[in-house]
Amino acid sequence: MARKIGMGRSQQQAHSNSWDDYLDPDEKLLWQGAPATGLKLTGKGIFLSLFGLFFLGFSVVWVTMASMMQTGMAFDYIFPLFGLPFVLVGLWLVVGHWFFDAYKRKRARYALTTKRAIIARSMINRRMESYEITKNSPLSLVEGDLDTVNFAQKTTRSNNGPTVVDIGFRYITGGREVYNLMQDVQKNSA
Repeated sequence: MARKIGMGRSQQQAHSNSWDDYLDPDEKLLWQGAPATGLKLTGKGIFLSLFGLFFLGFSVVWVTMASMMQTGMAFDYIFPLFGLPFVLVGLWLVVGHWFFDAYKRKRARYALTTKRAIIARSMINRRMESYEITKNSPLSLVEGDLDTVNFAQKTTRSNNGPTVVDIGFRYITGGREVYNLMQDVQKNSA
């Protein structure tokens, strides 16, 4: 279960990169890091972009055909504008989600303590989520050029039913070491 941690700090503390302000007195920092930046290709993202190409193509054809219809009324200029939101959604599906993912990762920081895993993000506002590492935490390691260490899951609902989503430190170097540290925390948990 994620625990939200208040991010309100004094001006002097706000400029520090220290996790100490957020740790309990009996808690120690074991590891800190950040996800790799830049665009990262994933299978899910490629599928979304391919669907987006179809969606964008259909939207552009619709706007083009609507703009070619001439009835001599003022509505001739307004009717094509109804398709613009669909063109924007198509652009988001094709390329926008790649850049948003890179933007989110650039503004994320990770920490592992003797009790929990912490994910901090500073996008529009600052947000920090804390996940206690217990004996029942679903730890997993996905190795690659950049590794992902998962330590929690959440269930989201969609039209197709519930979907389980892994939560973890994405696109990090040295994932095996972080995973081993997390296993030690899990063994020592109450």
